Amino acid sequence: MNLAEALDSVLPEIPKTRLELTHPPLLDPDLVVREDTLDGEPIFAVMQRRGAIFCRLTPVQWELAQLFDGERSYEEVAEEHQARSRVAMSAAEVRAFAENLDELQFFYKSPQEKNLALSQKLSAQRQRRAGGGTKFNLAHTTFSAWDPDRYLTWLDRKIGNFVYSKWCILAMVALFAYEATVFITKWSMIGPDVIEYYNFREKSFLDLAQFWFLLLVVGFFHETAHGLTCKHFGGQVHAMGLLFLYLSPAFYVDVTEVWISATKAQRLATIIAGIWIEMVLCGFAMMVWLNTAPTAWVHNFAYQVILMTGLAVIVINMNPLIKADGYYFLTDAIGIPTLKERSTEFLTGWFQKQVLRLPVECPVVPRRRVALLVAYALISGAYSYMILFFVLRFGYNVASKWLAEFAVIPIGIATFFMLRSRLRALGKVIRSFWVQHLSERRFLRPIPLISALILAALVFVPIWRDREDAWFTIEAGQSEVLHASMAGRVDEVMVRQGDEVRAGQALLRMSSPAGASMQASAAAENSQARFQVVRAEMRGESAGTAAAQQNAARNALSQAEEASTSLEIKAPAEGVILTPDPESLAGQFIGSGGPLLEFADAGTRSVRVYIPPAALDRIPADAEVAFMLPGSFAVTRMKLAPPGGESVELPGGLVEKQKFKGVQASLFYCSRMSLPASAGSPPLGVAGQAQILGTRHSLAARSIREISDLVHAHAW
Repeated sequence: MNLAEALDSVLPEIPKTRLELTHPPLLDPDLVVREDTLDGEPIFAVMQRRGAIFCRLTPVQWELAQLFDGERSYEEVAEEHQARSRVAMSAAEVRAFAENLDELQFFYKSPQEKNLALSQKLSAQRQRRAGGGTKFNLAHTTFSAWDPDRYLTWLDRKIGNFVYSKWCILAMVALFAYEATVFITKWSMIGPDVIEYYNFREKSFLDLAQFWFLLLVVGFFHETAHGLTCKHFGGQVHAMGLLFLYLSPAFYVDVTEVWISATKAQRLATIIAGIWIEMVLCGFAMMVWLNTAPTAWVHNFAYQVILMTGLAVIVINMNPLIKADGYYFLTDAIGIPTLKERSTEFLTGWFQKQVLRLPVECPVVPRRRVALLVAYALISGAYSYMILFFVLRFGYNVASKWLAEFAVIPIGIATFFMLRSRLRALGKVIRSFWVQHLSERRFLRPIPLISALILAALVFVPIWRDREDAWFTIEAGQSEVLHASMAGRVDEVMVRQGDEVRAGQALLRMSSPAGASMQASAAAENSQARFQVVRAEMRGESAGTAAAQQNAARNALSQAEEASTSLEIKAPAEGVILTPDPESLAGQFIGSGGPLLEFADAGTRSVRVYIPPAALDRIPADAEVAFMLPGSFAVTRMKLAPPGGESVELPGGLVEKQKFKGVQASLFYCSRMSLPASAGSPPLGVAGQAQILGTRHSLAARSIREISDLVHAHAW
């Protein structure tokens, strides 16, 4: 920390006396310069390594910049430039050009001037903090973590010559051919799994942690490959860290120097290096996956690496519509490094000038580039907003689990922060259009116009979602009724409603006179048959008939004992008792096959939704039902199954019983769905009010529908 930073950390504001430069500006001798060709025109690529600042200058601009030798004044620079290029230029224009170069830190500064510049920079940052003018961008944020230049220098010394050798490259091409063959032959398996792997709705917290850990590890190798290639071709790499694209974390590395130190082919190799190393990782993971047992952990891990680095890396990273590897590869290949900015600037400038008739300058581009710039601006703009929509929609789906419809508030705030620069630019265009064309018309003044637009949006934009009241109860996913195997009296009930029981646990005991008589009779017959067999053997007579009678007596005894055992009712599996007040069964006589206890499996739960008949016509096929379980702060939302069956009454206790005969209790139609795993295992019998969420309508459409319903019900 130098003196300026130390003072800035302890003092709220430091009054300074500005130091006037005692000499004219001097072009920094440490600038790295490379002459190149861009879009068919010669340019000079200039980089200031200390600040990692890179820009491109035309030959005329570079010739002018070289005239700043620390000796010439602005007037002398203007005269010398006019003598060399025969282009007239005033001292004020030269000063403005010098100020632009100074902002790029292209001028040499003494230690005293560096301290002053840093102090002024810290003061400006302090003023922005005090005024709340932050430049934080939710859509694109970087955090530089460390300087990897020494690490990449060591890595290049160890493996650079091998990795970038002709034989290694040919071997990797053969590996890619092997990958393509496996992808084609296994596509029926891998294709659906890629989509499932990137589906976050079904992932647990552990799955998400594993996914992001693997993503960051692969991302580190990806960015290291970029940096190593830049280092191998002579560039320096001084920044690596985290990058957030629409709040999604990733690594980034600054390889700007490759545009100074490398040829075009080497630049393209640097850009493609990240994808190259991910495909290499995918190839080795594929070998492990195909040659390990399915039960081994390394088999599963290798398959996840395939899903992470295979076709997904090609689709995502080679996409030229966002600023990823594919974008930079395309821009360097066609020679338009600022394709997105240049195409957007050209299209917006042309639209404002030709359509809105505003006095703006439209950038001049070669005629052969017009179609490319217009097409790219439209497609990339639509794609960017589509990605933003999906990110915000995903955030809304997550937030709605805790905030329900109020999730629109944080998502709306995030949307505003993401789009505020665009909204600010749109506001400027609207003000310019107003001043240019509509400022004389009273009825189109800003306040009445904005008020009218807001009112029209509230009335005609479909933002109001249909809601229908309903009720729900939690039921067992599978239930059964335990029956009496034979007639008898219930002697003892050992469970109560809601008790959780284990498999084989005794639930109740019965006694049956018929069963006791059957067992006694079978035992007597068995003894008599055994006596007849012994008697026949003692007399030397044939025991065949007696033996047959003995076998029949044994079977009868076994059946009698089994019937006696069945008088003790046991739980067939782990579950819950559903029967209300089972203790009331004690002392009752139950006939053979009569119902005893209702038993529910302890597994899945289901929810039964009771829908009023009047709401059926307003429930679309893709409607959702939302309800809150007791003890939970999250609202459970799920797709509503089509109601069916006959109408039924609500279970007792859900609504207050009507006291008046003129107010009859309504009947309801039922819809039954399996409860999602995210809702847990709520107690059976839990009930409450639910809401059915239908389609969105405007206030005008809802009013028309209500009037139409009244007409059809009472007039038509």
